[in-house]
Amino acid sequence: MKLLFILLLISSTPEAARIKYHKAIRTENPLEAIEYYRQIINDAPKTSYADSSLFRIGMFYYLIGDYDQTISSLEIIYNKGLKSSLYRKACYWLEISWENLGDTTKALEFAKIVENLKETKSIKTDTLFKSEKTTVSNQAALYTVQLGAYRDMEWADLFLERLKEHNLESYVIVKGEYIRICSGKFSTRAEAESWLIELNNSGFDGWIIEVEP
Repeated sequence: MKLLFILLLISSTPEAARIKYHKAIRTENPLEAIEYYRQIINDAPKTSYADSSLFRIGMFYYLIGDYDQTISSLEIIYNKGLKSSLYRKACYWLEISWENLGDTTKALEFAKIVENLKETKSIKTDTLFKSEKTTVSNQAALYTVQLGAYRDMEWADLFLERLKEHNLESYVIVKGEYIRICSGKFSTRAEAESWLIELNNSGFDGWIIEVEP
């Protein structure tokens, strides 16, 4: 019984959630990814990975046109308010989803929230943007932070839109069947690691990869 308790405790730690989250974003099967996301939400509900998982589930339903399920997922983030780093993005996609369902009253309600949030944009976001601009070296880039890899351009566009809303510069590397979304260009691995920490602190997960000069 004691061993079972320890195993359950370990499985609900932020580190376990991080590992599972990375498995989810790397899997090619959307349904398998959603199962990982649901496990994270159940096992580690207080971590940032839970909100990110909810958001990704909502975006999956949006892509297949199930706006009711999109709203159900994103409203959980909305109800957390500004405590969630994904609050603004959830409000934006709630606006679009209600609009697609033909409820202009609800759509307008969320449109006003999004507009108000734009006017009170955080200083942290501006700081991140400046950091991204200054990390690009004149030397040939050897390292970058990969934030995601997709086969479907629709999924890639959704993630690029999310980065754009944070004023984070990003670029795409197409390799084989995959569309890799990356941020930052660095001549040393240490610089890339510093940038990855900043991204992690702002709710973005990724890993460092080498790129051709």
